[in-house]
Amino acid sequence: MKIAYVSTYLPQQCGIATYTDYVICGLKVSPLVDIKVVAEKGALPVKQDKFEVVPCWDRNENYVDKIISNIKDVDIVHIQHEYGIYKLDDRLPTLLKQLKTERKRTIITIHCITPLQFAKGEVLMMAENCVKEIAELADEVIVHLESQKAILERLGIPSEKIHIIPHGTELSNESKKKSRVLLNLPEEGKIMTVFGFINPFKDLDVSLEVLKEVKEEVGDVYLFIAGGIPPGASKEAKDYVETLRERIKELGLSDSVIFPNRFIPNEEIPYIFGASDIVLFPHYHEDRSVSGSLHLAIGAKKPVIAYRMPKFEEVKNISDELLVLPDNTTGIAKTAIRIFTDKEFEHYILERTEQYRRTTSWPVTVRKHLRLYLGVD
Repeated sequence: MKIAYVSTYLPQQCGIATYTDYVICGLKVSPLVDIKVVAEKGALPVKQDKFEVVPCWDRNENYVDKIISNIKDVDIVHIQHEYGIYKLDDRLPTLLKQLKTERKRTIITIHCITPLQFAKGEVLMMAENCVKEIAELADEVIVHLESQKAILERLGIPSEKIHIIPHGTELSNESKKKSRVLLNLPEEGKIMTVFGFINPFKDLDVSLEVLKEVKEEVGDVYLFIAGGIPPGASKEAKDYVETLRERIKELGLSDSVIFPNRFIPNEEIPYIFGASDIVLFPHYHEDRSVSGSLHLAIGAKKPVIAYRMPKFEEVKNISDELLVLPDNTTGIAKTAIRIFTDKEFEHYILERTEQYRRTTSWPVTVRKHLRLYLGVD
């Protein structure tokens, strides 16, 4: 059985590229599967036994013929979908229609669904209809969340065609001491971390207020803002960094906030989470998607505290008490304080985190993919 993944791929700095690589690395151990990545240009070409990467298409061009010409020798075409990659025009539906004429079994993972009421701008008003059309044209659809499946069912997609496969979790167990030494972080005290590119919707100013409240109860505690502005950042994002720096001074937190404002390479990520005591996710997202960063934190067996938003709905599988209403600074702070000071509560959270990271580990997730490919899901 030969599978073609249509996706971005490494070394592109793209969450979908990283996700696809995790799936492929898990499948490589199976003797049942040959793998071909029909990748967007920017990926590194590879030619190995049972595995190849062919960078051949560009999101800014008419990619249909380029992709079709590279799937002739495969049995299954698995498309990794995200709005920003495939846009909202007719190219992807055209591709899926042509795959039917090629008699290829098609699977599409829809990573993000934006409900119409939360879409922005005239173009994004088409987002829901776009998802409906591509889901109708594919033979099978993979989503990560119950809420995503519910939207597809409302749009008329048969439930038996929709498969919920959780986002995979990479397990890491780097020690706190080693991680802090490697990253030149304080070896003593508690560290709360926010991770990823700096954007205004991530409410880092709220994290500063949380730190101030936690310090009043816990004392020796730091906030580690692990990330920098994204490539090609907007003026708004750049201005936000300066606003944060000013706010840190206003709150008298200069000695308690670690803010290098730099891109975090993949090899450092296990140590970022290894060094942390709690990871905060006070992010605004009304789309239905999953946070890869959340799974990295869970994979490192770290307590997470997140806004009660659709993007973090799966945190309830660890403990609903870790979800806090947006802008509830005191609620986030009190939850962190309880984890820091109530050993019984901390043990409960860590035990539940361990269970969830095992349940969603990449080997488990990849086995679910393989069963779907084999028709035994």
